[in-house]
Amino acid sequence: MLEHDSENEVLHDRFSWQRWAGATGGLRRWELVSIIIGAAVLVMHCGFAGVSTARVKEMTWVLLGTMLWLSLSRCLRLFLEMRQSKFATAVRSVNLVFPTMWAVGLLWLWNGADDFSGSSAAAGIWTEIVLAVVVVFSVLSGCRSLAAKTQNSAVLLVGSFLVVIALGTLLLKLPVCRAALPGGVNESADWNVALFTATSASCVTGLIVEPTGSYWSPTGHAVIFALFQVGGLGILTFGAFVAVLSGRQGIQFREARTLRDMLDAETVQGSRRLLLTILLFTLGVEALGALLLQGLWSDLPFRERIWPATFHSVSAFCNAGFSLRDEGFQGMGTLWQVWGPLTALIFLGGLGFAVVHDLWRFVAGGLQRRVAASLFHTERHRPRLSVHTRLVLYSAAALLVFGTVGWFVLESLEASPQASVVGRFADAWFQSMTFRTAGFNTVDHQAIHPATKLMAIFLMFVGAAPGSTGGGVKTVVFAVTVLNILAVLRGRSRVEIFGRCIPITQVARSLSMIAVGIFIVMAATGLLVVFERQPDRFLDHLYEATSAFGTVGVSAGITPSLSLPSRLLICAVMFLGRVGPITLLLAMAVPGETGRFNYSEERVSLG
Repeated sequence: MLEHDSENEVLHDRFSWQRWAGATGGLRRWELVSIIIGAAVLVMHCGFAGVSTARVKEMTWVLLGTMLWLSLSRCLRLFLEMRQSKFATAVRSVNLVFPTMWAVGLLWLWNGADDFSGSSAAAGIWTEIVLAVVVVFSVLSGCRSLAAKTQNSAVLLVGSFLVVIALGTLLLKLPVCRAALPGGVNESADWNVALFTATSASCVTGLIVEPTGSYWSPTGHAVIFALFQVGGLGILTFGAFVAVLSGRQGIQFREARTLRDMLDAETVQGSRRLLLTILLFTLGVEALGALLLQGLWSDLPFRERIWPATFHSVSAFCNAGFSLRDEGFQGMGTLWQVWGPLTALIFLGGLGFAVVHDLWRFVAGGLQRRVAASLFHTERHRPRLSVHTRLVLYSAAALLVFGTVGWFVLESLEASPQASVVGRFADAWFQSMTFRTAGFNTVDHQAIHPATKLMAIFLMFVGAAPGSTGGGVKTVVFAVTVLNILAVLRGRSRVEIFGRCIPITQVARSLSMIAVGIFIVMAATGLLVVFERQPDRFLDHLYEATSAFGTVGVSAGITPSLSLPSRLLICAVMFLGRVGPITLLLAMAVPGETGRFNYSEERVSLG
């Protein structure tokens, strides 16, 4: 009898759990539908307010109703979750932060305002802000769910960039994102301009067909800012940031595994630590850079300096190369803010987060070792930099010195006697740094020496370090290729450096990346020559194609005049350069079975 009663209780609990779980799932689905509707209305309301003035109030009521339903649904889900689990678990599962912010904001606005019309207008604006944050949070949470379920991180990486580019194109197409024409007329940007700008910003390239500062409105600047910040760090990294900041559910194992593949971490646990390093390092460096760059706008009040300083700080750190100045930084190479903080931001963004994490571990371990030795008279294990970190630092220093000296010598051949030596050296230093995928300029690249352009093409092709915000074939790939050549000249079968051997699979992959990169650049250059029908500008087309592949953003002045086929081609090359050709091939590859046997070897002639 007791056993029969216990079985009935188990069946009753199971039935109750399934009933509450079904109700919770239904609420989640209706919340998703309401968020989609709210996002569509929000885009129409904010982007086409000047076109649909007759329906502004109705749209405001729709947005208010959407947030009211989301708030009620979240409260109901919390009640249902509490019947299945503990209170703390239910609170973590149901995010009530945004509904609470919205409700508190409405109460404050309606209690503090004198008239209803003013309070209702402010309530509408506050609702739009909160709903926009909810939409972004939902998108990032969806990306986290995909990262936890996917088996191929390359597919997810390629897909995430395509989604960001598509959303950026749609947002930049809104009339509110384009600067008002003479007479106060608001028109939307052309589709090809919106697509090109969104691709360039998402791929942190910096090539533009229209001046960023004058063509786009402040809203458009904010969209471009968001695109290159997300594109520089990756949308999945932002999704993991949300998990860390909100404290909900942590990072799942499969999501951590996907982040490990994308961040090039050694272990799954290492990806979690690397994520925290990225968060703290990015926010700290960008904030410090914005503080140091404010002197470039000394003619403006302090409050008006914050936005341009922040925009250029994030643009430099993400190696995006977008500037609110239509002429860039031409003629400003000798300013300390340009050759100092701006170049430091470019350098730090191009190091790679794994290198920053390793350097932090090395410095912190060294300090702990000194403290332990002085207090306890014990000798602790000496921290050691990884081979990857040392390769990145040595190759970055060598390329920086090579670019600075090469630019200074080549540009001095035809420099006027009145040109300042300090100014030429400052330009050489800055351009050598910016060719590492940053895209800013202190000189007119259309007027530089052809030999300097060839040197710049080499630097742009190499690019920045792996796992950084920059592009190119990567400095470590170039270093491993050079080491392989030296090993062949020495008659050795293994690539050795710093007392370690580089795996033969990584050597083969480096050579493949160099070969694929050369093929993409040459094919793009040939197509540009065909599309533009200007064979006499072959070097400028090669310069443009390499800049797009390396996600650099410098141009010899031909980008605004490119035809539509050439613009679409540059968009494709920028996308390939950002995700990486090898990553794209891995995403397209069909997994095959491992062979059970190996064929016998036979030598071939290599010339």
